[in-house]
Amino acid sequence: MDIVLSKQTDKPIYTQIYEQIAAQIMNGELLPGEKLPPIRTVALNLRISVIPVKQAWEQLEREGFISTAAGRGTSVNELEHHEISGKRSAAAEELLCRDVKACRDMGLKLEEIIEIVKKNY
Repeated sequence: MDIVLSKQTDKPIYTQIYEQIAAQIMNGELLPGEKLPPIRTVALNLRISVIPVKQAWEQLEREGFISTAAGRGTSVNELEHHEISGKRSAAAEELLCRDVKACRDMGLKLEEIIEIVKKNY
């Protein structure tokens, strides 16, 4: 499990942690049943407070990516293909909507945005 935090973004730390772990689960880097390190260990390794790590873990659990069991720790859930596909689509839509809005705020037209996407695909 790799997490890289950026100070060059306006995203909260817990969101950065959540997004990176969710992506690692969706792309198969973190496998079903795999144990995640304790919150305190992650916080120590990242040199941050336990609060944002706890928030990320709570969001991951709410959205079905992980489960925590007393005495057993936290592990990655088994997700059906359609669940992963749905989560991936929702995440992509959220990112694209945010970026398209930023492009429109800069004055770009839909055709220009589409050309940029095609050029970089």
